Amino acid sequence: MNGEMVIPVSWVLGIIGLLGGVIATLAGIIYHSMSDRLTVQDKIIEGLRTDIDRMSKGCGANGCHWKNR
Repeated sequence: MNGEMVIPVSWVLGIIGLLGGVIATLAGIIYHSMSDRLTVQDKIIEGLRTDIDRMSKGCGANGCHWKNR
């Protein structure tokens, strides 16, 4: 033996495939968590828009700043 180490091609391909799978799984997890977050934020923003529309009409009191707007 001359000290050379032989790594089978199937091992190298398996390691590359495994790393690709791990990266794809992590990317999927990050995508879904960000998508869920954006969905929740969209619901919050829509609620705030509804509140702004309602408040912009004023409260109906005589001294209400927003009444005559």
